[in-house]
Amino acid sequence: MLASDHFSPTLENLPEVFTLADLKHLLPGEESQALDLALRWLEAGVIKQVAPPRPVFFRVVLGETLDDAVRCQALLRAFPSLVMVAGSVLWRQGLSAQRDTRLECCVSEAELDCHLPGVVLRWRPPAWWSAIRRAGGIAGDFHGVPMLTPEMALADAAAFRDVWMPDRDAVDWDKLSTARLSEATRSLLPLRPDRSRSPQH
Repeated sequence: MLASDHFSPTLENLPEVFTLADLKHLLPGEESQALDLALRWLEAGVIKQVAPPRPVFFRVVLGETLDDAVRCQALLRAFPSLVMVAGSVLWRQGLSAQRDTRLECCVSEAELDCHLPGVVLRWRPPAWWSAIRRAGGIAGDFHGVPMLTPEMALADAAAFRDVWMPDRDAVDWDKLSTARLSEATRSLLPLRPDRSRSPQH
């Protein structure tokens, strides 16, 4: 068993978000040494894994919450396909008077289990990603996380109905383009789950 004074300085030398490869770099030698150390930190509760299948971790400091920059960095390292959607987009782009309580994002990866606080992930099919690209449905980013355009965020929420959206009267509709909203709605309409559901379901 490693004493805390042996591994704490090593942990402090790591960034707030790190991978098993980062830890191996700090501990040259047997590959199993880094994994053993990571497992001990996990058991001690001083780090958490972002998403269990992926060797991406974040440091846990009692009494402190992760800021948005760290949360987004952790998400991007665990889920490279990440795109922000729904009310999270509308709030951050200044089109909603209601703030989200959780950061909502879509991913193409099958695993949606995420241990980051204040985050919810949704899966979208391959055709969704193609439709978003064709329609130019990405507008800027938030700490590196690409965001849907407001019009595409509305169209996605209407098509899939699995995300949080602000109340209708909390949305600044004057800032939205009717033409882009119509185009976004048309591009995602064929992907609506109720349209693709087979008769036996």
